[in-house]
Order: sequence, then structure tokens, then C-alpha cells
Amino acid sequence: MKKRSANYIAVICLLFFMCWYSQVANATLAIQPAYINLTLTQKRVSGVFFIKNVGDTEERYRATAVHFVVGLKGGLQILPPDDYSLSKWIKFNPKEFVLPPKSSRMVRYSVIPQGKIKPREYWGAIEFRPLKGAKIVSKDKDGNSIGLEVLNVVLVPIYGLVAGTQFTGELTQVTAVQDKDAVHLTCTINNTGEGVLRFGGTYQITDPAGKLVKEDKIKLLVVFPKTQRIHEISIKDKLPSGKYKVQVKLQNANTNLELSGAANFDYENK
Repeated sequence: MKKRSANYIAVICLLFFMCWYSQVANATLAIQPAYINLTLTQKRVSGVFFIKNVGDTEERYRATAVHFVVGLKGGLQILPPDDYSLSKWIKFNPKEFVLPPKSSRMVRYSVIPQGKIKPREYWGAIEFRPLKGAKIVSKDKDGNSIGLEVLNVVLVPIYGLVAGTQFTGELTQVTAVQDKDAVHLTCTINNTGEGVLRFGGTYQITDPAGKLVKEDKIKLLVVFPKTQRIHEISIKDKLPSGKYKVQVKLQNANTNLELSGAANFDYENK
């Protein structure tokens, strides 16, 4: 019995220095720039980016405009267009192309808003999907042949910001709990505004006397409008047994929005 499945592997460079989030798995397509940031008005906005086949075989790709979000715990989700979607306004050329090994080409894009745009941040992506995936064949424990087709799908995010967009949010909960030798820090963030929140920050652990015992950065995380995000950090530093307080501070990129919260926890040095 032979089974086939497609493993959807998204390579998304939300350099959320702009944004956020990157997963790479044997990528053969390189994009420059890896994301596109636009200021939106009612007028057409156009530009170009360059793609390169960095692999050793010829590849044929088909491009599609898609909408996406980052889920509750950070996973990428492709969704139908909604009120924040830019995908319905994205035009690009070519829509299908062949790239020989080590070759590159230019892709032209335009964003053409339809109807009156609201003060908010819109987003979407151009998805490049290979027409043929890499084949992997193996056998399971019963000797059945299993065929897998792996597709390296690349997304180029496009963000469009309208003047007057409000950036607001809440750090609704901070918890810290010891589990064996690690402290699990969890932050829950609500984006209550109309712009994408791109947070960096720090956490500090202090003892009952207020002495700083641990400080570290919080990696960039993204929270889309009207959504919630749970961010988890595993702190594996050994601490003396006792009571501690962890203070979390988040700063939204390019705005004055700051969020903070704290939690107390007990630590037993086993």
C-alpha cells in the first residue's frame, strides 16, 4: 500500500524588525527583500523584488496572493481574506515561471486599493509554490512503502499602513511556574488596535530583597489586530531555593506603546 502526502513548509521571513517569524526547510528560493512595507493611500503602489534559485536543479513556481495570520501560540495560518486582507488588492507578474539553477529574475507587484480604505494596517503575501516537490520514499515498520512529496513554499509578506492607524494593546496576564529544572514564563497579549503590534522586550527576575538575579531579552513577537497571542519562555537557569518575582516589559516597534506585567513564583533547587 502506497501513501502520498504533501508537507506544507512555509518559509516566511517576517523579519519583524518589521515583523516576525521564520521557518526554513531546505529552501531553494531566495527573496530580496524578504518582506515589503508600504504606506497605503487610495492610489496604486508598485515595486519590484528579486528571486533566485539557489538550488542545483531547475524549478518551476506558481505564484498566488494569500492572506495569513499568526495564531495564538505563533503558528502561521493561511486564511480566507477578511477586512484586514491586502491579498485581494495585490497584482503581480509573472504568475508562473521557470528558474534554472543559480539563476534569478525580477517580479513586479502592485497594490491597488478598491473602495475607501480605513485607518488600519492591511497585510497579505505572495505565495510561491513549486509545481513539483522533492520525493522521499521510505518503509514503515510493517514493510509498506510510504512516498512523501515535500513542497518548499515561500511567502513574501506585504504590509500596508494607512495614516492615522491606532496601535493599542494589553498585557492581560503574566505567569511563572517551575516545572522540574525550568521556570515557564507565559505572557498573554491582546491587540485591541488596528495596527500589527511588533514587540521586543525584556524580563527581569529579582529576589525578595529586590536584587536582580536574571535578565534577558524577549525575542520579537507579532500580534495581529483584534487577536490574542500567548508567548512562552523556558528559563533554565539554576536559582537558589526561594521566592522570586519576574517583571516583563514589552515595547512596540516605532511607537510609544509599552506594556508591562509581573508575576511571583517559588523555586526549589532540586
